[in-house]
Amino acid sequence: MDTLFVGQNMINLDETESTNTYATNLLKKIPVVDGTIVFTNKQTKGRGQVGNTWHAESGKNLTFSVVLHPGFLPADKQFYLSKITSLAVFNMLTEFLDISLYDIKIKWPNDILVNKKKIAGILIENILRRNYLQSSVIGVGININQLNFAGINKQTTSLAVLLKKEFDVKELLHLFCKHFEAIYLTLKQANVTKITQTYLQQLYKFNQWANYKVNNQTFSAKIIQIEENGLLILTDQQNQTLKFNFKEVAFLD
Repeated sequence: MDTLFVGQNMINLDETESTNTYATNLLKKIPVVDGTIVFTNKQTKGRGQVGNTWHAESGKNLTFSVVLHPGFLPADKQFYLSKITSLAVFNMLTEFLDISLYDIKIKWPNDILVNKKKIAGILIENILRRNYLQSSVIGVGININQLNFAGINKQTTSLAVLLKKEFDVKELLHLFCKHFEAIYLTLKQANVTKITQTYLQQLYKFNQWANYKVNNQTFSAKIIQIEENGLLILTDQQNQTLKFNFKEVAFLD
């Protein structure tokens, strides 16, 4: 592993309900080394954001969690972990997908899209100490070699679907760790402006008019910012500023 600490300690599981659940339970029992990766070939009850389920065919995809101890990061800025994880997945994908041919975007709050189809999802769970993060478990699911998504969502894709070939899943995990560590160290150095600028450049529908739905109301608006705490900031056609937390608003296109 060509990294300083991310992935240097690897816990390999043949099967587990959820790598995030496994990592969180482990943190309650023993000290877990910073940058530890919990990886599994088969995740039976993978979890997504706010109670959603992550479906992955056994042995075909990347399903893992990163354990961090980001004690430098205030709780109200925890969404930076989502930003850097999304950027690490984005950077990993661009090593295989030519951005002039494939539209790779980060969709708020926790998905990565290729040509408007979901290829990856992120779930982050934090343990707080006073007003700072004590530990974080960053769950990542990336579709790699899965070809059949019947019964899941037709708006789903994988590297194998896109490029018509199989990949070494473990090699891609190492590649992710390399990209993630580089951006995490940038965050640790408090270079948050660079991270935010890069994140917004890759953000789905950023500064573009699009349709959204809140409860049963549909409206047109554009994303103008993501706050440090993760709130989505929109402006509508009446020039009103609207703020939404996770699951409070739905993208319609």
